[in-house]
Amino acid sequence: MNLSLKRAIRYLIFLVVLSGVLLIGLKYQQHLFKLSRETYEIKGYLLFESSFPIFLGMVLAIPRILQIFSKKGHLKVNWLRIVILGLPFLYFAIIPILYFSEAVKIDLPLSKLVFGYFGVNGSTTLNTITGVIAGYIIVTSFYKRAD
Repeated sequence: MNLSLKRAIRYLIFLVVLSGVLLIGLKYQQHLFKLSRETYEIKGYLLFESSFPIFLGMVLAIPRILQIFSKKGHLKVNWLRIVILGLPFLYFAIIPILYFSEAVKIDLPLSKLVFGYFGVNGSTTLNTITGVIAGYIIVTSFYKRAD
């Protein structure tokens, strides 16, 4: 089998995996939404809605992770990338999780900005984008260096 065909097969497998994760996740989110309408308990739905984009960002990083683990060397972490890029995006993504799980009892910095977009009548676009970016950056901050 030539290299182009192998690459095409890998892309198709990744497409199937990514589509499956997306469809199953959205189906489960829809189930949680219906359940929250029946029981008036919205916490589970909002927690999933906040954490699913982070997981999706991690799934998007699978090709890069496979590429990293195929190399020889010792696994390293790019801490600067995680601290400067990953943590701020992760913070914006998990503000709703911290709020609805009642893990933090204080007003979080910039939470009003997030809830201005995330609130009941607001958009979840900010939370979704920051979650996908956070998941991707954190996972792809691992690399191997040959010794």
